[in-house]
Amino acid sequence: MSVNENASVHGLIVQLPLDSVNRIDNELITNGVSPEKDVDGCVVSYGSCDLNDCFIPCTPNGCMELIRQTGVSVAGKHAVVIGRSKIVGAPMHDLLLWNHATVTTCHSKTPDLPEQVTVGRAEILVVGAGRAEMVRGEWVKEGAVVIDCGINYIADETKASGKRVVGDVHYASAKERAGFITPVPGGVGPMTVAMLMEVILFSLLLIRSTPPRLLSHRMTSDRSVPISPQYWICSRITIM
Repeated sequence: MSVNENASVHGLIVQLPLDSVNRIDNELITNGVSPEKDVDGCVVSYGSCDLNDCFIPCTPNGCMELIRQTGVSVAGKHAVVIGRSKIVGAPMHDLLLWNHATVTTCHSKTPDLPEQVTVGRAEILVVGAGRAEMVRGEWVKEGAVVIDCGINYIADETKASGKRVVGDVHYASAKERAGFITPVPGGVGPMTVAMLMEVILFSLLLIRSTPPRLLSHRMTSDRSVPISPQYWICSRITIM
C-alpha cells in the first residue's frame, strides 16, 4: 500500500468489518499494513516481540490502564478473559500474563462457563465475547475488577430508536458485587479512543526519531510524553 511509504502518514487503522458488495479478505488487508504504522496492533505476532517493540491493540491497552487506575495490582491476581479475538481477547490475555497475573481464557465454546472456567474466582474479569449481558452478577466474585468490552444492541421500546446499547456484562446485577466495573457505554470505549491517540503520538515520535525507535512507555507507571520543539503533532485524520 502506498500509504505505508507516505512519510506524512503516521498511523494506519483498518476499520473492521470491511463493507463491500464483494467479499474482502480481512487478513490480507490488515496484514498489508506496515508494522511501523500499525497503531491498532493487528499485524504483530506477540510471541515474537517485546512489549516495547510493537504497538499494542488499543482496547486491551486501555483495559490495562483502567485496571491500573483502580489501584489494584495485577501481579499475583487470578484473571479471567472471556473472548479470544485478535484485537481484544488474545492480546488481553498476554498483557495480563506479562504483568504477572494467572490468566484463564474462555470463549463461546467453553462448556458450563461460570463453573468450569472459574469466573467466580476471578479477581480481574475482562469480557469481550460479543454476547449481550451474558455475564450475570452471580458469576462475579465479590470485590472483583470487571472490565466490559462489549457493545451490543437490545430491544428497548422506551428509546426512540427502539433499542439501547448494553455490554457483555449484566451491569445492574454485576455492580452489586464488583469492586470496580466499567459501564457501557462510557467505559472502555472512551479509554480506547484515548489510547489510540496516545499510540498515534508515539508512532509520530517513532517515525521522526533518529535513529527510528519505539519509546518504552507501556510498562511504566509514568504516562508522561517527552515532547520537544522539533516534534509536531498532526491534527488530521483521513478516512480512505
